[in-house]
Amino acid sequence: METVLVIALQVALIAVLFVGSKRMPAGAWNEGFLSLSETKALQGLFAMFIVFHHCGQRVLYSYLWDGLGFSSGLTIVSLIGYVFVGYFLFCSGYGLCRSFHNKKGYLDRFLRRRPLPLLAIFYACNTIYLLGRLLLGETFDPLRLVRLALGIELANPNSWYVVALPVLYALFYFSARNATDDRQILRRLFAGVGIYVLAGLVVTTLFSYGGYLAFTGTWWYDSAILFPLGYLFGYMGDAIAAWMKRNFGKSVALSLLLCIGAFIPSALLNFYYLPYTASELMRYLYSLLIVLIHSISAVGFVGAMMCLTLKRQIESRVLAFYGSITLELYLMHGFFVQLFFAPFYDKGTGILNIELSPVYIVAVLACGTVAALLFRQLTRRLLSRR
Repeated sequence: METVLVIALQVALIAVLFVGSKRMPAGAWNEGFLSLSETKALQGLFAMFIVFHHCGQRVLYSYLWDGLGFSSGLTIVSLIGYVFVGYFLFCSGYGLCRSFHNKKGYLDRFLRRRPLPLLAIFYACNTIYLLGRLLLGETFDPLRLVRLALGIELANPNSWYVVALPVLYALFYFSARNATDDRQILRRLFAGVGIYVLAGLVVTTLFSYGGYLAFTGTWWYDSAILFPLGYLFGYMGDAIAAWMKRNFGKSVALSLLLCIGAFIPSALLNFYYLPYTASELMRYLYSLLIVLIHSISAVGFVGAMMCLTLKRQIESRVLAFYGSITLELYLMHGFFVQLFFAPFYDKGTGILNIELSPVYIVAVLACGTVAALLFRQLTRRLLSRR
């Protein structure tokens, strides 16, 4: 029954996407399929699914550690967080391209307006999490406390996104600053992201067993390719969309093939761990393989979402609401993921254990939503001050 309820929650969440949405007539297309309202609605949906994803990881690995096998209701969603992040990165790259072309002097003060506020949000979030963990009984040696306070180790492991995204923003800025055209920007972006991934995996290889240190873990890199692809779509979107319309069936089939075809081996790799005695070269190649497979799956997923919105106009107040707090929900829900399911971070014991998975997920989503709204008010006040 517990599994049925968990699956029902996920089905209900997907149903929100279709309630109130408008199916386009035969031969007609949703020309605003990448409009701000459409992409924000999908981002709102994916932000909620990321909550399911992190809850699912806790439940799934608890089942495995206790020898209970897989939690079938949460297994898939616990393994596909990277595709949701990929959509966010795609929209970021696409939005940068459109803004760069449509707003005069867009690069003026760009670093101050885009990457720096995200870093301020990161440190606000990091401080809140660190204080919360201390208040709830965690203890740290002095060196680790300094690492956590400085953000060298993430007090909120999920906050990696607001560290990685400013890096990509800075990469865009330096790619576009003296570029002669979009082709040059794209060459620099793809090269820069390639260096970011390859160099970052060196850091992951060297410090893979060092906890949640910054830039360690394949999740920092496995959807990064969607950022320059988003810019590419902003540059060539009309031509690409026209091809997708002419070959809609092929577009759907190719997208699903890439997404599902790459997901299967990635799911298998997720439960295969290299031994600690494996060489650094083997660990590096293993991480690179995971990133490549995840990247292919994420590209297919984004393609499938574009096919969906080409034929359906999304209108949902629920998704519009969550689309307005995606970053805040992403950052704040993780505390409750830990709080309501033992163990609490590194403390080793639980604080408030909710044993029923559907109740656990709903509680995390509800508390995360309230915390997101409060955090948004806090950061708006902080960022309004020079």
